[in-house]
Amino acid sequence: MKFKNDHIIDSEIVLESMSESVLITTSDLDAPGPYIVYVNQAFEKMTGWKRAEIIDKSPRILQGPKTDHIIFHEMKEKLENEGLWSGRTINYRKDGSEFFMEWTIVPIRNDEGIVYQYLAVQKDVTENVLMENKLQKAVDLDRKRLIEIEKTNNQLNKLIVTQDKTLNLFKKYVPEPIVEKALVQHIDNIKEGEKLEVALLFCDIRGFTSIAERLQPAEVVHFLNVYYSQMSDVIKRHNGVINQFVGDEIFVSFGAPVPIENPEASAVLCATEMVNELEKVNEILRNTIHEEIVVGIGINFGPIIAGNLGSDDRLSYSITGDAVNTAKRIESLSKKLKNSILISQSIYDKTKDFTSAKTWGEVPIKGKNEKITVFQVL
Repeated sequence: MKFKNDHIIDSEIVLESMSESVLITTSDLDAPGPYIVYVNQAFEKMTGWKRAEIIDKSPRILQGPKTDHIIFHEMKEKLENEGLWSGRTINYRKDGSEFFMEWTIVPIRNDEGIVYQYLAVQKDVTENVLMENKLQKAVDLDRKRLIEIEKTNNQLNKLIVTQDKTLNLFKKYVPEPIVEKALVQHIDNIKEGEKLEVALLFCDIRGFTSIAERLQPAEVVHFLNVYYSQMSDVIKRHNGVINQFVGDEIFVSFGAPVPIENPEASAVLCATEMVNELEKVNEILRNTIHEEIVVGIGINFGPIIAGNLGSDDRLSYSITGDAVNTAKRIESLSKKLKNSILISQSIYDKTKDFTSAKTWGEVPIKGKNEKITVFQVL
């Protein structure tokens, strides 16, 4: 091969010095196909085949069990129509080991432009393919993990929603402060009691039994639900905790299970608003019970024992002590009064600066030997 300035380029020397494998075949693309007429040293090194062993052999000698033969149909079509083909195949060395090879095949034409040979430049890309496969596996694994994480998150979100529904439903049966305190307690300490100073309020509907006897069961339930709902809102606004709904009676504590500031004042202000709330309750129930609801409220302050009582299967938050009994007895003194609020001396002492009240003096209390001083909030 001769170029300008009479520099001679020996094409065979060029081919032999290439780092890429070079293979030249005849131009027969139809079966049984071409045969090899030349390979360079890089080909020998890549495949393990010596030049003398492979000349005049079919390039199919490099094929094996995992070689995709469909690709060669595409190769034939492209070479015949476009004159160039590039692709990647799995090939086999002389010792039977497989490797990945990238091919680029171009036609060699004579002076008349007729294709008489094909030159294939080949490159061993096994390490690249293995790395690509490894990366793809990592990507697939990450994608799978993301799917699993998303699935787990969805399950967790569903569980959280279910737990929230359960907890919200549970709070309808057990006062929220009691639930929240139980959640932060250790299971071994959940039955431990504690001594607290609290204000205690009992509210009772006067003549409830006679009212209920004139109503249908559904009307009684509606009546109590309206009454309890309105009163509960008032009690919650004053940091009270409803310990029990017993028939028509409401038992409320101020300062248990969680202590609050000025529980005496909270109890009196709550009682006053509860009495005022009766106007709304009576308006709602006007067409149901056809008479006015009247209540009596008793309030006391003192030490109590509070805690979760029961078995391992069932617990109930309970408040016990003489202060509870006294509050209930004070409430019972108001049976003949309309919407009255009676308080003990301990409550009056803490609220007299903002509460107008008249003294009843010392009155006997059922179950107690000593009389106690009772005041009526005006």
